[in-house]
Amino acid sequence: MPSSQKDPLLLERDGAVVTLTLNAPPHNPIGMAMVDRLEGALEELASDRSARAIILTGAGDRSFSVGADITEFGTAVAKMGLKDFIGQRLRLVDRIENLGKPVVCAIRGACVGGGLELALGCHFRLAAEGARIALPEIELGVVPAWSGTQRLTRTVGRAHALDLMLLAKKIGAEEAYRIGLVHEVCTPEALLDRARALAAELAGKPPLAVAGILKAVIEGGGLPLGEGLALELEALERTSGSKDAQEGIMAFLEKRKPVFRGE
Repeated sequence: MPSSQKDPLLLERDGAVVTLTLNAPPHNPIGMAMVDRLEGALEELASDRSARAIILTGAGDRSFSVGADITEFGTAVAKMGLKDFIGQRLRLVDRIENLGKPVVCAIRGACVGGGLELALGCHFRLAAEGARIALPEIELGVVPAWSGTQRLTRTVGRAHALDLMLLAKKIGAEEAYRIGLVHEVCTPEALLDRARALAAELAGKPPLAVAGILKAVIEGGGLPLGEGLALELEALERTSGSKDAQEGIMAFLEKRKPVFRGE
């Protein structure tokens, strides 16, 4: 069942798929209450074996998220200090990326600033036609600081990242797809259905192998090849003797669809 409509984060379960909805329409700014709720929800989902894939989206049809809630910024920084304030948001994006379960981001409307940085922590990004995507912090005289300079560069490459950040370019869904920032472009009407279909497909994969691939790719991507290959081998050692591996082999031999249980 979905959470209360007063909640800054709505959570809804459909089998093994959990949808998290940023709930401050029309722009879904990311305020302190939303950050706290996201952190708590992700911590629970990390250890919830029944949750195998996550969808992250925004309420309404105007924005995924416009980023930080500027109305809270001064008070929050005064209370926490800039370093701790930013550190909490870095932990949040890192938590998404290292959840050990695939996270699909469904983007409709504006996805800018911290909203895009949140999306960059997700493993799949789907964008609706008409989406507007940007990291425009330079126009405020500051820099993207929720990992945007690093994750955007690792996602689209240095040239595209500098183009977007230094020129404060706002691009549409098709351009974002062209440069590799999003994986698919959908009509606004089909966006959530496509996200649910993708998440359901991912949820049907063997959870231990999914977690192993995510860990090897995410942690190994910044390492020398030899160290990355060591992570790959560790993942194989953890999965090769699992019941899921046995099920996968038997299903292949019996020409049937496997049923993976995360064991």
